Amino acid sequence: MRKRLLPALVLAAGLSLSLLAASSYFPEFYHLYNPKEGHWSKYDIIDSQKEKATLTFAVVGSEGANTWLEVTSAGEGGSGTVAYLVSGDPTDDANVLAIRVRQPDGRLLEINRATLEKLKAEGQQAFGKPALPIGPTVGKLQAFPDETLQVGGHSLKCQHIKVVGADNQSSEVWTNEEIAPFGLVKLISGEESVVLLDYGRGAKPSLTGQAVPLTVE
Repeated sequence: MRKRLLPALVLAAGLSLSLLAASSYFPEFYHLYNPKEGHWSKYDIIDSQKEKATLTFAVVGSEGANTWLEVTSAGEGGSGTVAYLVSGDPTDDANVLAIRVRQPDGRLLEINRATLEKLKAEGQQAFGKPALPIGPTVGKLQAFPDETLQVGGHSLKCQHIKVVGADNQSSEVWTNEEIAPFGLVKLISGEESVVLLDYGRGAKPSLTGQAVPLTVE
């Protein structure tokens, strides 16, 4: 049975890290990962349970060769902002090095990779319910002619493909490599969808200040 994808991204209240993801930490759908510092993109998402949320992905900085991504969610399950330090595509758990969230008392909490792994190993309910991606993320690709879509007052020339997964679930996808960090403009898979609302540059970190590390006994 398909699990709910959009219970809420991460609520910074307490440690109720209810992450929407097929990976343990991050939302997942067909994409072309290409982070560009300062770039942001905003999407409307509808999952298989017809829940709706708006997600904004922002590339807000770097730490050595690694990238800080902030994800802000607003939807039926609540709202919040989470920062991820990643060494590559964040939908691969191995690339998630740390997570930061703002606590109700104003403290900035940081959970490093070792603590994330410990929480998972101990069966902590910090990661919400498991969820499947929106549409297949890999599969047989069928190409269609390019299309131009209108987004936020801009015309985007998009590659248009169909992705057919191993279970015959399929999605139609429109991509443009200029849209960072995921290159996705539109995805339709049955009643599920990911649709770009707007995009731009000038993204800055919002989760600033001294981070307090989470410790697990």
